[in-house]
This record gives sequence, structure tokens and C-alpha cells, in this order.
Amino acid sequence: MRDTAPSLRISVLGPLRVEAGEGLCLTPKGAKNQALLALLALSPEMSRPRRWLEDKLWSQFGPEQASANLRQALSKLRSALGDHADVLRADRATVSLDPLALSIDLRDDGLRFDQRTELLEGLDARDPEFEEWLRMERADLQARLSQAEPKEAKGVLIHCRSTAPAEDGANIMADILANQIGENIAEQIRAWRQANDPDHPAELPVSDISLTCDILKTTDGHTLFVKGLHVPSGRILYSKMQSISHLEAILHSDEIVSKLVFEAADCIIGKLPQVLDTNRPESRATALSRLSMYRMFSFERDALREAYSLLKQAHELDSNGIYLAWSSMVRMIQLLELLEDDRDALREEAIALNYRAMEASEDNALVHALISKVRGTAQRDAAGAFELADTAVNRNPASAFAWKSLAEANMLKGDVTSAFDASARARAIARSSPFKQWWDMGHCIISIACNRPHEAIEAGEAAARAAPLSRPAHRHLLALYALDGQLDKAHATAVKLGKIEPGFSIDQIINDENYPVRTLRNKGLLEPIRALL
Repeated sequence: MRDTAPSLRISVLGPLRVEAGEGLCLTPKGAKNQALLALLALSPEMSRPRRWLEDKLWSQFGPEQASANLRQALSKLRSALGDHADVLRADRATVSLDPLALSIDLRDDGLRFDQRTELLEGLDARDPEFEEWLRMERADLQARLSQAEPKEAKGVLIHCRSTAPAEDGANIMADILANQIGENIAEQIRAWRQANDPDHPAELPVSDISLTCDILKTTDGHTLFVKGLHVPSGRILYSKMQSISHLEAILHSDEIVSKLVFEAADCIIGKLPQVLDTNRPESRATALSRLSMYRMFSFERDALREAYSLLKQAHELDSNGIYLAWSSMVRMIQLLELLEDDRDALREEAIALNYRAMEASEDNALVHALISKVRGTAQRDAAGAFELADTAVNRNPASAFAWKSLAEANMLKGDVTSAFDASARARAIARSSPFKQWWDMGHCIISIACNRPHEAIEAGEAAARAAPLSRPAHRHLLALYALDGQLDKAHATAVKLGKIEPGFSIDQIINDENYPVRTLRNKGLLEPIRALL
């Protein structure tokens, strides 16, 4: 960082110009003198060996004449700079500019997003070596401009293919399965499904992803084979065989089929950032949002802040409403986990993001599922939360997110039996997810509400295994172990909580009404913890 403002400004975008003070022009006369200044200004550390400069400006002269020409050019350059001549430094080996005394538009102002901008416009030093240098510098600038210029996110193109025997409607079922996977991908990132229309054949653009679903009839039912392929590279992103007893399992989105659909979509999305062109905004947005989920589901204060920042960057690259919905969820987690001081601001922002997400992606089932949580918790609108969750499940019965939102909406309605069933289904569908602790923890809390402590312990332990630093899992396990008489485990859990949650105490979980164990408190399950005091 500079301690003082630079005394000179050199502009290399467009015609070369040197200014001092209030617009005082100090641009040297003569193409060679200007070229010498430009060579130094655009060089690493603004420094070059004398011989390198001589070779670029006087390549057709002998060494002695080239050296004399450089000395003359340096003298004229100092004269042109006047009182600022000390920014130009020279010794027997090198010539340089003082980088702290200069401001260079290309270096300090960032890139102008205008492909018409020309570097050192009109400068002709009449030397083939300089012309070659200038040509390469201009090409590099245009490449940087092209890369930095904002691009519209066009989306990932998914070609859904299917093959199956025509009898029993297997061909239709294969098509349904392929499209279900494609739809699950398109809910989470900007993507389009592509299919050939045999009645209207056309030259289609090359797809990014090929989704193939084959159905083979067997003696005891059918075998499904699903494969996701990155078309340009031929890399297989996902493949799996799954046996089903009857084809209606696809039509009815049975649990085994829903798990296959959810798993395929999740695996493919997870690998997309590794294969897509990183210059594409949807590729970068996908990578950022995927990373945000790893941060989000750790439930840590700094990680949640980072998750929000990553989602904000993703939305700036690709204005997809799903990133707003996830941002709203981050704010809800921060609110519920008491991780930030201004809870009212978190609630207001979560609600605002909710509305923006719905406006941007009103037909996205995943958006409905995510904002259902905010609608119910932040806005205390149980009916609205249920309507959104029910819509999400109806639109995508293979979504673990949708079933989790329906489970929580049923909890708000007081229908704990339906809540438990929906949560168990969500958990089963998401069994292979790298974020499965999200569903495990949700099922733990719902099991507590349903007076099923042993199911709650099993789900809580699964969440703690998947996310060892998860505060919610250990908070609930502490009470559940104490309730079940497993005081050694309860004590060990309390010790671990003390390490991962600054300021935690057993007295706090029992007596602080704001501590985030509302379901345990409402069910009167905190009293057994007093045995640890």
C-alpha cells in the first residue's frame, strides 16, 4: 500500500499519455521516447536490462549505436518529465521506473469491458522487435478483456436418452426416469433438458451432459441402468444398476427409485465443476454453491458466514433464484443457532431473500422446499409453510429436500405422525448425500417430538458421525443420553460440546430459554441432564 499518492499517471489504454498534478500533460515527444516509456511501464516491476530495451527499439543497429541511442532517449525522457524526472532510474545494467511514484491505468484502474480498447493506440516505433512485442501485449489484453467480460449464464445442456423394450410401457418409464434425474439437476443449477423429437428432427447443439436410462426385463422384475456422461470429454460422472420388482415403482416414485434419482443428480452436480469450462458463469456458480453447502452444513459461525458470501458470488455470476433460497436458509441457520448478535436483522433478511427467490424461480420445487422452512419459522405461517412444502413434494417426489420440508411443515401443524413418516422418507432418499447429516439431524428432532427417543439417538449419532463438529447433534444427544440413563456418554458429549461451542455449560442448556433446543425443552426432556451437575 502506498504511503503517498503517486505523482505521475501514465495511460496506456488508448494513446499513450503522461499527466502530473491537475492534468498537466508531460507526454514525451517522439515515437521512440514514448515507446521506451511504454516498455518500462508494462514490464514486470517496471524494470528491464539495458540490452533488452536496445533490442526492442534499435534491433537493426549495432551494440554501440543502440547503446548510444538509448542514452539519448533517456536524456530526452528525463527532460520531458521535468520535475518528475527522478521517477526514471538508470544504472549501467538496468533502466526502471519508480512503481510507487506512478499510477498506470491498466495496472491500477482494472480492465475496461470494451473490446474496442486498443493498447498504445497509434504508437509506431518503427522497429520489428517492438512491433512484435506490442502485438503480443495487445493480444494478451484482448484475451484478458474477453475472459473478464461478464457473460450471460446460458445453462448446462442435458440430453436425456432412454432405451427399453416397448412392451409393458417400459420405454415410457425409462424416459420418465431420465427426465426425473434431469429435473433434479435443473432444480439445483441452471440447466436445460434436451430431447430429440422424432416427429420434428433438427440439428441440436452439442449437450454438456448425456443422461441415459436403460431398462432390462429380468425373471423377477426389471433392472435399471443409469449413466451420466460429460459429452465433450467422455468422462462418466455417474453410473449405477438398480433392480426393481415392478415398473410402477418409477411411475409412483417409490423410495428405491427416488433414492436412485436423488443420488444420480447429486453425484453429477458434485462433479460438474471438474469438467465444465471454468469461464462459463454457470460453471463457476455451481462450484461456489456446492462449496457453500459444505460450509453451510457444518453449522459453524465462520463457515456459515463464508457460505453466505459464496452464495452471493454465485448469484452475481448467475442470477438463479436457487442461490437466493439457499442464502435465506443460511440466515435461518444463523438465526436458530444463535450465531449472530442481531437476530432481528437476520430474520428480516431471510424473509426478504425468500420473496426474491420465489419471484426469480417460482416454478422450482427446491426453491419451494427451502423457503417453506423460512415461511414457517421466521414468519410463523404454518399454513403457508405446508402449502409450499406440499407443492414441492407434488412437483418432485424424488427430492429429499422436499420431503424434509413437508416433515417440518407437518410438525408446525401438529401432525407428528405424518412428520415422522415424511422425515424417514427424506432421510432414506438422501442416504448417500455428502450432506446427509442435514436429514439425520432433522429426523432426530422429529423423533424427539414423536416420543421416539431411541430413533432420535440413532439419527443423532448418525448426524454426529457425518459432521463431528455439529453442535445441534451433540446438544440433542446430551439430553437423549441422560434421558436413557447413559450418563457416561452424556458426560463425554458435554465435554465435547465445551470444546466445539465457546461458552457452553450444562446450566445454560437447562436454564437458558433462548438456547436452541426448543423441542427438547417443550417435551420436558432437559431435566435428566441435571444428573451431570
